[in-house]
Amino acid sequence: MAYGPPPGPGGFGSPPGGYGPPGGGYGPPPAGSWGQGANPYAQPGFGGPPVEYSEKERSTAMLLAYLPAALGIFGLDRFYRGQIGLGILKFVTCGGLFIWAIVDNILLALGDVKDAEGKLLRMPGEVVGTPTINGNHVLLASLLGGGFGLDRFMLGQTGLGVLKLLTCGGLGIWHIIDVCLCATGSLRDAQGNSLRWR
Repeated sequence: MAYGPPPGPGGFGSPPGGYGPPGGGYGPPPAGSWGQGANPYAQPGFGGPPVEYSEKERSTAMLLAYLPAALGIFGLDRFYRGQIGLGILKFVTCGGLFIWAIVDNILLALGDVKDAEGKLLRMPGEVVGTPTINGNHVLLASLLGGGFGLDRFMLGQTGLGVLKLLTCGGLGIWHIIDVCLCATGSLRDAQGNSLRWR
């Protein structure tokens, strides 16, 4: 059984020069095929520019938004972040009838807030041990369910979580203290490790 003559100098395919358009091979890929317009052969870039943090601290903004003396309705957290117009609006509307104040507290707990220049607020920087538990999640649990001991359960401190649950967050006082400790990065897990921020 014969298969026919071997291919000519152009290889398999009808045009001379190999596969693709007549005149020679594959040719360069189209510009920008890897995401770069200047160098079509450059590898795709992963990540992005480094995150630039504000000089203002998230813990201070969180305390101004949360503490009962401020209640977040007076816009002190917005004034601190340099957002004067939003601070005045929050003050005049009593924290958007408390809804805006609650939303700001949740966003601050998750670490998704920026200052007036668009920079992320600085997170707690002290590292003790090997942080494994996400501090933002513990802060959110402390804020929303600290009266039931959710934050202590997340930290692996079951005994303290049960005690906090049975005392309704130490009649609210323990709840407030734990939110402040977590916001400032002073809360530790059951092994004594600090929390992992961002």
